[in-house]
Amino acid sequence: MSRKGIVFDIQRFSVNDGPGIRTTIFMKGCYLRCPWCHNPESISPKIQLKYNPRKCTACGKCVKHVNGDGIKIINNQLSIDFNKHDQNFELVNVCPNNAYETYGKEYSSDELIEIIIKDIDYYNVSGGGVTFSGGEAINQFEFIKEVSIKLKEIGIHICLDISGYDPENQIEKSIEFIDEYLLDYKLTEKESYKKNIKREFDFYKVIEVLKNHNKSTILRCPIIPSVNDYEDHFKAICKISNDYENIRYVDILPYHSLTKMYKFKYINKHKKYEVPNKDMKELWKKILKENYLKNGYLENEII
Repeated sequence: MSRKGIVFDIQRFSVNDGPGIRTTIFMKGCYLRCPWCHNPESISPKIQLKYNPRKCTACGKCVKHVNGDGIKIINNQLSIDFNKHDQNFELVNVCPNNAYETYGKEYSSDELIEIIIKDIDYYNVSGGGVTFSGGEAINQFEFIKEVSIKLKEIGIHICLDISGYDPENQIEKSIEFIDEYLLDYKLTEKESYKKNIKREFDFYKVIEVLKNHNKSTILRCPIIPSVNDYEDHFKAICKISNDYENIRYVDILPYHSLTKMYKFKYINKHKKYEVPNKDMKELWKKILKENYLKNGYLENEII
């Protein structure tokens, strides 16, 4: 019997999550609480109810279904208490306008593989494959292991996107079935991790594991104004790029604002930050060049 996992999105023909043309599988569940997270719907490990106000006509059928408990119409707009209705999937069938859907779907490993292999010709031609992202994909370790081993039997390249938070040492256990890692480097000071993402962990512990196993790694560096856009952080990125030969390249990822069409139960507190302008990005590039960044890219352009 094949294992089952919870996926919240499948993106075919992806070109930004590893080499070649890829299918990116976004898994549900994440231990981190990054306030700048661009996939807050991925944080909960559970399937969740989501609501699209653009499809809603305020017909009142959902209000009637729950007897007004947690769903009300105020000024011709729906007000939903997601603490009460996060798991109320009956509403999907109650709404005549399809305003309710779900974040997350359960797949067996065989069902997911059937979707993935549809594009095997594109993987072969482009040197692409599959990337497991999230959320934190490694939280569903046994599921991605089973899928990956079956895919590798037919020659499909596997990438794993990881935050570096690895309390159960699963990254080392994944070495046998992962070809390349996409490793986040978010912050330089250890105390900043506890302050900003509510977890403590040692980035260097993980990158040393990947280095010792000579695993190809893409270093992904989200840059958040007022959080980590300072010179010492950029210098640390440059040093890592030169100290670890297994890093294939460094991807500098500027913060961009988050707009979600759907409403749902947020697990973490989300904040808005300044969106970096051209001058800010040029300053970043200047600092990175002066500190000898190795194989760096910003928005797909060589630094």
